[in-house]
Amino acid sequence: MIRKIARPMLASVYIADGADTLLNTQAHVEGTEVVLDRIRYVLPRKYAKRISSDPELVAQIIGGTKVGAGSLLALGKAPRLSASALAVVTVPTILARNAFWETQDEEEKRNRRNGFMTNIALLGGLFITSVDTQGKPGLKWRATKAASTGKKQIQQALPTKSETEKMTDKASDWFHDASDKVAEYAHVAQEYIEDNKDDWLKMAQENAKTARKGAVKAASKAQERANFALKVAEETTGKAAKKAGKNADKLQSKADKALSTAQKKVKKL
Repeated sequence: MIRKIARPMLASVYIADGADTLLNTQAHVEGTEVVLDRIRYVLPRKYAKRISSDPELVAQIIGGTKVGAGSLLALGKAPRLSASALAVVTVPTILARNAFWETQDEEEKRNRRNGFMTNIALLGGLFITSVDTQGKPGLKWRATKAASTGKKQIQQALPTKSETEKMTDKASDWFHDASDKVAEYAHVAQEYIEDNKDDWLKMAQENAKTARKGAVKAASKAQERANFALKVAEETTGKAAKKAGKNADKLQSKADKALSTAQKKVKKL
């Protein structure tokens, strides 16, 4: 409620002043020209050249800004933006009309000083209005809050360190167990094949139909050669024994391959 009353009161000063500037522009041209000269003096030359050289036009722009921004502030439309605009155009007005330090006349100096203090007080009111959020969170707070909320949501969505470690440990244990089982099964299968290959070959040879298979015959011959080579290696000594042993290992490897091939082909019967 206070804002609805205070805003029109504050804005009325600037609306009236802006209207007077528009209606009596010539009366404000001299002061505007003084302000423009001061601005050009302060700014670097490359920027000073861009300042308008038409004080009448600048005075009209300032007056129009005061009327427009003041009306918006009085109606409560974009109050922070309108208050900021009024604060910007108030500064040159103060310098043009209330530079009490430039006059030597005591009465004139007193009047300018009073005007200067009044405008400074009004400028303070504009500053307060420009940052008034009407009890709502400001843009900075909302941006910080949104960033904080987003960060928390991301952290909650991601697994914690302990959860990650648990998942890693479980996966490691599973792979370790699976590797052990595979190795165990492979070892058992290898032992079974080694222990039963001779029995299987003997049974295949005794079965008439199976024995006629070329693969079984080849496996039988290969095994016979391997057995003979092993016997020779056992009876030989010296360097010849070493060579005979290598030959026996080689023939046994071939016999194992022939046996494996025969087993696969017999299964297809």
